[in-house]
Amino acid sequence: MSERVVERANHGHGLGARWCHVGAFAVAVVLAAGGCSISSENAPRDIPVDQRGQLDLADPSAGEATGASRIFLVTATGPDDGQRLQSVLRDVPADPEAVLQALLAGPNEGEFEAELRTAVPGEEELLAARLIAGTLNVDLTGAIQTLPPATLVLAVAQIVFTASEIDGVRSVRLRIEGEAGSWPDGFGELQSRPLTVYDFPGVALSAQPGYPPIPSEL
Repeated sequence: MSERVVERANHGHGLGARWCHVGAFAVAVVLAAGGCSISSENAPRDIPVDQRGQLDLADPSAGEATGASRIFLVTATGPDDGQRLQSVLRDVPADPEAVLQALLAGPNEGEFEAELRTAVPGEEELLAARLIAGTLNVDLTGAIQTLPPATLVLAVAQIVFTASEIDGVRSVRLRIEGEAGSWPDGFGELQSRPLTVYDFPGVALSAQPGYPPIPSEL
């Protein structure tokens, strides 16, 4: 089994706190010790405008929208006035640490003007990213756990979609300071298994992959 470990070097806390619109999916959350609990719904739905949070601020340290690596940001509005993910380019190495650090930096000024935001808190930090047999284990400090329920769904989706752009990554497992937990999929249902982009149907605007074909019966 091949194993690639990339550890995050200490870095400053220059990223300002950022708050995202409450996004496209309404779910109820109860944060408990070591995890969170979210009631599920039959399908994702949009959050009323008056229930959405404050817009993020652009981060001057965010990279230019060039290069071959991709991260996923959140549209301020989308179809039916709901929020969706949209990919943008970053000129960083195509390895887990570099790409995820670019995601944590959020939108640059040009992207902010184009009404792109991030649901991932500015206080969030990457502790490690370990790729084992196609699953990228993403270890965070835990600021993401403080998010409102619908915003949490978007933040998790951002990480899953961004990590899945990295060569060799087929699924993503989120950890908080080394501890695995349960995280919501696109319907707000908690999953303890690794997540894939197929757990978030309809979330991405242009890069949403089709579902794997169902094998025909012989």
